[in-house]
Amino acid sequence: MDTVETQTNPFYTRFQQFITALWDTLRQRQTTGVCLAVVAVVLVIGGLLPQQISPETSSSEWIATLSTWIQPWGPPLYWLGLSRVFQTLWFWLPVALLLLSCGVALADYGPLCRRRAAEIPTDIGWQHPLAGRVEQSVRLPSTPDEFLDSLKASLIARHFVIDEQVDEDDRSVSASARRANWWTVVAIYGGIVGLCLAFIVSYFTLETESITLQPFRTTASHVFDGTFEWRSSAADGSVEGVFFDPSDDGASRFVAGQLSRPALFDRAFLVPTASEPVLTVTVADETSELRRLLPLRTELSPATHLNLPVGDPDEPLFFLLPTDHLLFQILPSDVLDDHTINLQVGIEGEAEPLENRMLPLGEPLELQDFIITVSLNQQVTVTVWRDWAVPLYVISLVTIIAGGMLLTFRPPWHIWLIPEVKGRGGQLYGVVEKFGTSPNEAVQFLERLLDPESASQTPSESKADDVPTQKNDQG
Repeated sequence: MDTVETQTNPFYTRFQQFITALWDTLRQRQTTGVCLAVVAVVLVIGGLLPQQISPETSSSEWIATLSTWIQPWGPPLYWLGLSRVFQTLWFWLPVALLLLSCGVALADYGPLCRRRAAEIPTDIGWQHPLAGRVEQSVRLPSTPDEFLDSLKASLIARHFVIDEQVDEDDRSVSASARRANWWTVVAIYGGIVGLCLAFIVSYFTLETESITLQPFRTTASHVFDGTFEWRSSAADGSVEGVFFDPSDDGASRFVAGQLSRPALFDRAFLVPTASEPVLTVTVADETSELRRLLPLRTELSPATHLNLPVGDPDEPLFFLLPTDHLLFQILPSDVLDDHTINLQVGIEGEAEPLENRMLPLGEPLELQDFIITVSLNQQVTVTVWRDWAVPLYVISLVTIIAGGMLLTFRPPWHIWLIPEVKGRGGQLYGVVEKFGTSPNEAVQFLERLLDPESASQTPSESKADDVPTQKNDQG
């Protein structure tokens, strides 16, 4: 018969070796941990640096939003794409690697975790790659059966469950503690996969905007179909709350009071990012109609409820009543401490004021045919954040945290006691397999269980590839 000799293609061999090495690298816990750490660092950077809400925002506008100490580094940060870090490879490359690593780990570890959680009795012939093993042997006493029974009782007292042996003649003992917690490994990797999927869902469904809510002024929103408005109390003119008016003429809805903390509204989060005190000024005529006021600061617009930001308390604030040529000056030096202001009212072009007095906030002032009221309020800059992936984030994070705590404080254990009886003596081999790589706890457990004073050899740690051979009764 002719022998057909086949030669393996060197390229195919190298490719197979590359795939095997890549698979082994991706499944490692270190790979998953590094990818997870990089994603966490990018998330922290994205949380610390303000992110561009609109792509049209220029670099100078974005740099102006940075803290003063970091503004000199603004141009290189903008060039690196950190102004929109969640739309760049800085974020999505480690997320993709993390998703790939967890997928490979689930495919590799998942069946092994299921097998360890389900098999009874636990098979000593293979070792879980995520677990460490230690071994120790002691001399058997002259009554090995009684000694094994005492060890079983000791294991039961330590909350181990003794596995039922298939072969009644086999004196070996296998026991497990928290066997079902092997499923926690699958849950943790599944939670990380869910977290990555949540990032992807957020990319397509996340809606954000930044709006500034001023007292008694309507502010349009593109996330919500309508406008927000801070409304006043009829008693003293102070703000009583933020309301939302839908554009379809529906009923107004109460949102929050002062928006001093994040609020949930219509499946969206309203997160206050900045707050600034403002003086709200109204001037009503004899018919109680509010007159339109004109601020002298160009960045402010005319309004019946004029909101003047209180930046420097020693800097005067000016506004006009154009139809009557009245010029108002407010000096808010004591407004934050004593809730009083210095109000001066004069006619345009004249040096002497018509009125110059200290006015408590909220107290109306009658001047000619007008009633002037000044109240202290806050204007708040709010980031609106709506994301349909929030439930997926919550489920994934709870799964990861709960699974991590279980594996840290309640890891699964397996123990085998294998007697080798020879006449009236022999050896007892103890093997412990425990989730994790640190052998110290398992070594101490074996020493306490097997009475280290009679040990004939020191404990040894085995790796996943160093599987001890099952020792049967030979006597």
